[in-house]
Amino acid sequence: MLTIRIILTVAILCLPVACQSTCPKVLADESTQAVRGEQDILRLIDHKNILSIGIRNPAEVIKKSQEIRDRANLKNALNVGDFVDAICQMVKLEGCIGRTRPFIVCLGTPKLFTGKVHFSVTDVNKLASNLKVSAKKLQKGEVCELPQPINAFFFRFAFVRLRGHELAMSTSQELLDTPKPSDSLLENLSAKDREILTGDDILIVLGQSAFEDDFRPFFGSSLSASDEEIVGKFLDDLKYAVCGIRIDTGIGTTTIAGLKSLDSRNLLGEFFDSTRDTTLARMPTGKILATHALQADSKTTGGILGSILSITRDAISTQIARTSIQSDSYQLDGLLSEALDRIKGGHLVLYESSNRKRYGDFNLLGVLTTEDPNAFLADFTGLAPFVNAMSMSEAEAAFAFPQAKIDDLVAELGEPHYQRRKLAKFKLELLGNRARPALEKATKARDVELRLAARELLEAFKLDATTSRSDLLKGSLFKQLKPSFDYTPQLETLSMSEIGILTMRFQSDVQRTQNKMAALFGPEWQKVRIATVGKEVLLLVGSETSILEKAIAQQKLPESAINSHKACQTFRGRANSETIFEFHVAISRLAHLLELGSSEDKSIVDKQVDRVSSFGLTIEDKRVRVDTYTPPQDIKVFLEYGLPSLL
Repeated sequence: MLTIRIILTVAILCLPVACQSTCPKVLADESTQAVRGEQDILRLIDHKNILSIGIRNPAEVIKKSQEIRDRANLKNALNVGDFVDAICQMVKLEGCIGRTRPFIVCLGTPKLFTGKVHFSVTDVNKLASNLKVSAKKLQKGEVCELPQPINAFFFRFAFVRLRGHELAMSTSQELLDTPKPSDSLLENLSAKDREILTGDDILIVLGQSAFEDDFRPFFGSSLSASDEEIVGKFLDDLKYAVCGIRIDTGIGTTTIAGLKSLDSRNLLGEFFDSTRDTTLARMPTGKILATHALQADSKTTGGILGSILSITRDAISTQIARTSIQSDSYQLDGLLSEALDRIKGGHLVLYESSNRKRYGDFNLLGVLTTEDPNAFLADFTGLAPFVNAMSMSEAEAAFAFPQAKIDDLVAELGEPHYQRRKLAKFKLELLGNRARPALEKATKARDVELRLAARELLEAFKLDATTSRSDLLKGSLFKQLKPSFDYTPQLETLSMSEIGILTMRFQSDVQRTQNKMAALFGPEWQKVRIATVGKEVLLLVGSETSILEKAIAQQKLPESAINSHKACQTFRGRANSETIFEFHVAISRLAHLLELGSSEDKSIVDKQVDRVSSFGLTIEDKRVRVDTYTPPQDIKVFLEYGLPSLL
């Protein structure tokens, strides 16, 4: 998917730099006046430079990062003090640099192996001694060529100039000048972005030169030919990528990609619909473990939701039984795909139960946006008998699916409406060889679409026949449990809305599995409660029905009554309110519940505020923005285990 590739590209451009680079900067003003304020870091960075890194107040950043290290019990990570010391030693400026004023490093400006650094000087005589230049010439603001150039960062720093207390050191004399106003990062940011970045502790900027010439092959080195073309178009459109990092109760970042073209929304965001709310404002409060928010076309939504549900399914299956579930994936993923293809966006929220002894460990809430919720519900629940067919005896299947019904279903393969054809195909796939006679007859039909679809299904049945023995040998959880599904509409009422229930039953004797499912989702684990509100379809897997009741009530509230969600309060204060995609996960709590051996911060277990790490994406004309926030308790787990191991 184009947009997902571009999101990953932005992350590739910015995040490794944030984690691995070791370069600070404080630029000197062109005049002798002192730097006029924090915002001047933005003014003094040339947006075309390959890489610029600035720290506004090193002493304050060292203090705040130490507080987070102590809170999260980190020993070697976030050691900003060592970072600052290393920079000073590299350029031979230790003992004469002010740590309460900004300093900035620019690497590759704008060509490879050129660079400059800017610091605030506290002792001119010490500076002159370190660099072996005249203190008088420095105090006069003259350009000094170093008698012994300094090799650092693969660069050869040969020139210095002091203006007031601000020192510039560079690989060439012309780089000592400040950027032209039209080239400064300050003039190329929107007022909204300047407001965010002005208060950040650290700035990391990839300028236009980073996406051209020498560096360009680096970004496409690991991409396929098709992906390289897509990413290449995005890189062609990039002016800069800037990442602002703020350290307070946790670590918050804002990454902004500035674009050249006016049609960037069409280039990047044609799959997304930013007219509908993608925040958690309409989700019930509670102990959120993981959630996403998205409004997009059905293909994008289906892909992202399907991936999340697939991960959830695999995790649950692993908890239930250590057995292969590969042969289940086709049926279960297909069922999800058919449902998700009709969704235009929505939320999936995994809650930790408020009372785990009473309700089990988890509740999964889905709030899904559809064009026609009744049609979606009819198609989704109508698949239940076909899923059940896999566990039926021949006599039961013959009664449930008479030949006339199968013939009608095969005829739908020639329907002009794509969704009807796709749904019919999936139902026939679930029926398997029982549909073979009708399909063989259809291979001789006049309708070309019908003939081709019938032949494709028959070929698939042949492939299934050759692999069925190996599937049985591996042990299929689906075949072992023999689940069946029954849907009953209007069975309950919650928040003045009628609730239908999709019930799953296991036909085989699997008491251990049932006990495990009850531990995970409570005594009503087998029930999926379904409601509709406007164009939203709400589903709850779990026993804490108050979550669904609150969710229904939240969907009915007017916009004026909606408040920000407490689970990501700090993130919400920083992030753009017009995100088109958000993802939130309580990494520390999940690691504890999944028994990864991580220690847990007990002070946040029962809190709703800042339990989650958050990610938000915004796409607008000429800019792409990514916001993140990670609380202290998640920083340690993320560094120790990484997100992939949690999933």
